[in-house]
Amino acid sequence: MTARSSPVTPETTQVITPDAVAARPGAPVWPTVAGAETWWCASDPTTASVGLWRCAAPGAPVRGVLGPGWSVGNSSIGYGGRPFLVLPGAEQHRLVFTRASDQRLYAAVVTALAAGLPETEVAPLPLTPADPDGVRTAYADPIPGPEGGDEVWCIRETTRAAPGDETADPAPRTTRDIVAVPLSGAAAEDPDAIRVVARSHHFLSGIRLSPDGARLAWIGWDHPAMPWDTSELMVARIEDGVAAPPVRVLGGDGVSVPQAEWADAHTLYAMGDPDGWWNLHRVDLTDGHPAKADAVCVLRTDVECSHAIWRVGATSFAVTDAGVLFRRSAGDQSLALWDPATGGLTELAGEWTDFAVGWSGDSSAVAVVAASPTESATPLRLDLAARQDRGAPGITVTRCVPASPDPFEDRHSIPQRRTVAVEGGWEVPYVYYPPTRPQLQGRTGPPPLLIDVHGGPTSRTGGTRSLELSLFTSRGFAVASVDYGGSIGYGRAYRDRLRHTWGTVDVADSVAVARALADAGLADPDRTAIRGGSAGGWTALAALAHTDVFCCGSVYYPISDPATWSHGETHDFESRYIESLVGVLPDDADRYAAVSPLAHAAGITVPFVMLQGLDDTICHPDQARRLVAAVEQAHGPGLCFRHLEFPGEGHGFRRAATTAAALQAELDLYAHVMGEP
Repeated sequence: MTARSSPVTPETTQVITPDAVAARPGAPVWPTVAGAETWWCASDPTTASVGLWRCAAPGAPVRGVLGPGWSVGNSSIGYGGRPFLVLPGAEQHRLVFTRASDQRLYAAVVTALAAGLPETEVAPLPLTPADPDGVRTAYADPIPGPEGGDEVWCIRETTRAAPGDETADPAPRTTRDIVAVPLSGAAAEDPDAIRVVARSHHFLSGIRLSPDGARLAWIGWDHPAMPWDTSELMVARIEDGVAAPPVRVLGGDGVSVPQAEWADAHTLYAMGDPDGWWNLHRVDLTDGHPAKADAVCVLRTDVECSHAIWRVGATSFAVTDAGVLFRRSAGDQSLALWDPATGGLTELAGEWTDFAVGWSGDSSAVAVVAASPTESATPLRLDLAARQDRGAPGITVTRCVPASPDPFEDRHSIPQRRTVAVEGGWEVPYVYYPPTRPQLQGRTGPPPLLIDVHGGPTSRTGGTRSLELSLFTSRGFAVASVDYGGSIGYGRAYRDRLRHTWGTVDVADSVAVARALADAGLADPDRTAIRGGSAGGWTALAALAHTDVFCCGSVYYPISDPATWSHGETHDFESRYIESLVGVLPDDADRYAAVSPLAHAAGITVPFVMLQGLDDTICHPDQARRLVAAVEQAHGPGLCFRHLEFPGEGHGFRRAATTAAALQAELDLYAHVMGEP
């Protein structure tokens, strides 16, 4: 089902450079189906924008939807949310999307590719008003309104400016509502034309209208909980276009619900973890009444079958006529179709091992983004015909973009999943990328090692092809990406290993992986470095400050001071996150002081690079600056090998020039400290 890349000989293979990594377009995100077409978003580092793309059928030419200047996206909860909705038609589609530059909702008519009509220039028109002074509004997760087609429903986030102090706590200044926006465009000039449908929690995600339009379901949670700690599935009747008081039907009290989807007017499927794993539940609404709902786990497994909510409207399962399509993981991920009638499972797309969050579709087709150890992320389309009697469903899995020759084919490292035993009987998973530099063939001695720490920290590393990591392996480095305690994919108990132990468990797990590889002769213990961004930057700094295992480190937009990374020093979504990671002040002040990289900056005695965007609202530049200043105060200038600040960049770099400069700074550091691999 999957075409492989054409063979590439070493003579034609190019050298991977920082510029080549930086120029590579971003992975596809938010895939969906629109009739026979498949749509998705992808970032363009040359313009620092996110484009919207589609193809008429798998393998057909890929076409851009919007013209120059139309970057798609929103800033909901800081990391964004589902940014577009396609209402398909035979000759024309109606597109609704959020524009990144002003965060407003827009609508446009787009010619269907199968209609045989000439494509015309897409001319989007605003659906929502421009923000007044002192207000920032973001819209996310748009869905069709009730039958009639004259509204789109979405989650509106409103943040009001702090009087006289932009660093004031954003939580009391931020509200979220489920709203109805008229597709006529009336609200573009009249804000009162937007109707509030429902309010419940401080945070909202995954709004879903029942097939008959009579009920609305959504996910909600409140500070100080994060959605993977406690979140609630709410259901409310719709009366005259407004939700009646909602009822919780699953979640809460230490149970997390990442997603729910309607199967019919009276039945919801939802992922929840009352048993410690995100597993599939069915919620039956007796006579359609939310107060009489019963939630039952219909597929009990000891593997994770869902995701952590980092983006509004994130998804990782779909309800189709053929059954419930979902992913499950215990390191590598697999795709499965569950038949509600028989309880049978059908494994799909077996050659793929990673399925990104954010997929979408309809009752007969679903679009996902998949990757594997030998394939970069690419959109797939799954067409699932309904089962006939007791026969097997008709399933077609095809890639939307044909495979093409990779100019770096023989320089890519093929990752290997491994584990290492640590204190407490835990097995820490990690992905090992062996060095691939052709000139090293026949050379003896273990290679230098880079410990790669993912962000989050409630996230995971995928064991898939990575051009960025191949930049290092192709130069002779080994790389190990660690799923330290707190990572997702291994159940709640593994996530909870990091509760009140951040800066300890993550560091110890990273050190354990480094030592295991050294003991196995796969890494040089004297030439082992650590790298990470955001929460991974915290772990890198903590490891440099509290251990003597690493000879240098690369730190991207980090948290360095837990005592200030909260309230007004970060964004609303994570402004109470530190309470579950470290503790509550002032009661846990000793714990804060014990793990803080800033408080122990004098313990950093090896070179490092610090790389920071100046527009970062999640980890403010001051976190990086104070750490660098404290190290220089303790040891004098020069230990910070390079401190680069990038105007116009936020939390995660968008511009090709920024990424290239950051990666070159890393390579220069490693050459300076470790020499030739």
